Amino acid sequence: MKKETQRSVRLTLTLLSAALTLSGFAADAPAKKPAAKAIPEFRAPAGQERLTNVVYGTGGGRELHAEILRPITPPAEPMPAVLLIHGGGWAGGSHLGYFAPWLVEKGYFTASIEYRLSGEAPWPAQIEDCKLAVRWLRANAAKYHVNPDRIGVMGHSAGGHLVACLGTLGAVKELEGQGGWPDVSSRVQAVVDQSGPSNFMPGGGPAVGTNQTNHPGLIKLFGGTCAEKPDAWRQASPALHASADTPPFLIVHGELDKLVPIAQSEQLAAALKQAGTPVELLRVKNGGHGLRADKPGDAPAEPDPKAQQAAILAFFDKQLKK
Repeated sequence: MKKETQRSVRLTLTLLSAALTLSGFAADAPAKKPAAKAIPEFRAPAGQERLTNVVYGTGGGRELHAEILRPITPPAEPMPAVLLIHGGGWAGGSHLGYFAPWLVEKGYFTASIEYRLSGEAPWPAQIEDCKLAVRWLRANAAKYHVNPDRIGVMGHSAGGHLVACLGTLGAVKELEGQGGWPDVSSRVQAVVDQSGPSNFMPGGGPAVGTNQTNHPGLIKLFGGTCAEKPDAWRQASPALHASADTPPFLIVHGELDKLVPIAQSEQLAAALKQAGTPVELLRVKNGGHGLRADKPGDAPAEPDPKAQQAAILAFFDKQLKK
């Protein structure tokens, strides 16, 4: 590995560690049920309605919730659906108020889902909960006027990683968990991964280095170091699991992302392409981890957020409305 790549890896790990600390992560904190969070204020656009505290199943012996944003007057035909998965370093963040009204406006049913964070339970709890949410929605498709064969997922950062895992680990039965709807498929038909990491293994690419195996946030997520839990670290690396059964992907990543370098998405895109999966990597010029300029005065992101939304909508229309 070149010296400049090693320096980039060290910077990435330092920034990720800081982000996890700010999100409330503590490496030695005991696992516990998260405290109830206040529901953020949100005024649904005209023609849309918000349903909150919808129980979609159980994880670790407790209820898991979703927030729904949907058209008040649904279209005649069952709607395509998009599940939204929030970021936060697997240690923070919330599904509350994480909406995409611009999708609802175009006739999509959307639901933002809760999942167990690393302070409550280690991997694979996070992907088990995400798979459970897909099964819940498919099992209740008639109730929500959703087409069960047209379910997509979208997430940012840690959420981007989890949607990529939904796409690449759809056939792994041991990750289904015990939260409900056991006879229903958890496969999805389209994936939008925004700024998600794709390979946690040492030597996995230019954005991955041996120091990563000692990162406290990842050790907490996987319940041990890479040496101690190599199967978990490898299982959670979607770039290593692309196959002919993987659904189409749109990957959106900032070229100036210092938290999760774009090399992670380049590696995932290459693996998907090699497997024969339709994939597009949308590179955001001047974009940081949030897919826009990091601070005022920086050159604006290209494409800008509205253009990114348009590209995502076009992708979902192609894959879920065909």
